[in-house]
Amino acid sequence: MRKPVKLSELGALSAKSRIEICGNREAVIEGCCGILEYGDGVVRIRTQERIVRFTGRGLVIRCMTEDALVVTGYILQIEFME
Repeated sequence: MRKPVKLSELGALSAKSRIEICGNREAVIEGCCGILEYGDGVVRIRTQERIVRFTGRGLVIRCMTEDALVVTGYILQIEFME
């Protein structure tokens, strides 16, 4: 049985950022610093050390606080960029 790996251990996100994914329909991102792009097919978010890009269909930011947000829709891909 494989041991789960945290994204922060892979260097994809800092220890201050966290993404919780529920299937391919919802992602909760903690440690947000801002929204760089927001559209039906793309949501790009800045975290403290990376930019996270969600692509899919019908993407919507459902809830947003000072440092967290929820992306819903049909998520096809998640990219971690410098």
